[in-house]
Amino acid sequence: MITLTDENFEKDVLNNQKPVLVDFYAVWCPPCSVLTPILENLEKEYEGRVAFAKINVDDAPLLAKKFGINPIPTVMLFKGGKPISEFVGARPEPVIKEWLENLLKNNDK
Repeated sequence: MITLTDENFEKDVLNNQKPVLVDFYAVWCPPCSVLTPILENLEKEYEGRVAFAKINVDDAPLLAKKFGINPIPTVMLFKGGKPISEFVGARPEPVIKEWLENLLKNNDK
């Protein structure tokens, strides 16, 4: 999983050829801790199709503000340098997988 900063966000997310799932989180956030291993499992499953990244909102407040991140965790899927969908809060793995599959399918057309 790519660890994002203000410095590498443009290169690793906005200029990435693959869709990028970005987890906006904080170390003190309990739901974020629940979500992390779920996203790590999905990262293995989607290897080569989707890049997975995370950004600590405490370390990058300007990026969090730019994308309107208020409650965390917030997960956004970027494609072509733009956010195309998001969800807030920890979700079960099958729910996230269905969300991701639908977005990938709809955006392949």
